[in-house]
Amino acid sequence: MALDVKSSFFTTETEKLGSGKPNSISEEYLEIVDELNDSLREFNLPAAVKCVYNPTIYARQTFEMYVRKYCNTKKSIMFFGMNPGPWGMSQTGVPFGEISSVRDWLGIEGPVSKPCNEIRERPVNGFACTRTEVSEMEGLYNICDPILVKVLKLYEVEIVVAIGKFCETRAQKALKKYMPCNNIKILYLSHPSPRTVNNNNWDQKALEQLTAHDLLKYYKK
Repeated sequence: MALDVKSSFFTTETEKLGSGKPNSISEEYLEIVDELNDSLREFNLPAAVKCVYNPTIYARQTFEMYVRKYCNTKKSIMFFGMNPGPWGMSQTGVPFGEISSVRDWLGIEGPVSKPCNEIRERPVNGFACTRTEVSEMEGLYNICDPILVKVLKLYEVEIVVAIGKFCETRAQKALKKYMPCNNIKILYLSHPSPRTVNNNNWDQKALEQLTAHDLLKYYKK
């Protein structure tokens, strides 16, 4: 049975299985994630940090479901953003994964464990969570930036849409340092967080920016 195609970026289950070959690109991506996690284990966090939530570890099952289902082909465009809130990926293991979107739209649901140390005020309840997400450490950047570049190479990304100034800066610095000779375009898109200044009508502004850069054509089936 074919999956509902969310956009032209995503292949159907029929297409994926039709080749009769294992999905090596998603497996290679998971290996890159494991490489990152191995490096992060050696990273010395500031003494003030008591808890770290890494859903690629404790929510591994649903994270792998997402990767194998939707990260199995080359991608011309990558949307690069961050959202450290506790009610999205922290609960589901899916990037920017507000629960209803993950379960009802992406069709992903499964068991989620807990981090080793959990903040009482920010519990991990997995898909039982009822909350809805509202959307300077050089050593850490030295770990994460080359991983970003490896992912860009793996998926043969041509355009990075950086969501927010922080991600725009990180993408620029990572490519300059680890992939200086490249033709990857970095485009800026304002962050949807309500804390962002002058962020009224974000949906409309984002649509206008995507239209201006001629990116909407990639979403047509």
